[in-house]
Amino acid sequence: MPEISASVRVNAPERGGGTVLDRDAVWAGLLRKAEDATLVVAGMSSCRVLERTGHGLVREVVIRGERVREEVRFEPKRRVSFHRSDERARWTIHNDIEEDADGELLLTFRAELDLGDGPADPARLERARAGYVAAIEATLALCRSVR
Repeated sequence: MPEISASVRVNAPERGGGTVLDRDAVWAGLLRKAEDATLVVAGMSSCRVLERTGHGLVREVVIRGERVREEVRFEPKRRVSFHRSDERARWTIHNDIEEDADGELLLTFRAELDLGDGPADPARLERARAGYVAAIEATLALCRSVR
């Protein structure tokens, strides 16, 4: 499966107007994203929690007109993972709260994508990567809006 990833510095000077986020604030934003990703994911028109589990939740989203069921798993204050596996496509997307070598807080996404339509098109993967980076930026903005 093709993989894409990117990391964004949570408290980069160009982001946030001086509002510094800590791990707890980023975690709270990731939980909000899991509950209602329409707040941060372009093209997502609906996000509904179907079931809560001991380790996360199951949700139904509508993204670009397609209805998708995802299992969302929580690793508290470290990772939120989104899993889809059906006859049309499979993916695993991780949102990780990490620190770089200098101790700077990062929000990293890692995605493994099998979109069910043959070999991965590099241009399509780059568009997907750009979309995920935009969602991470929107997630950080959401974190700042609730502080």
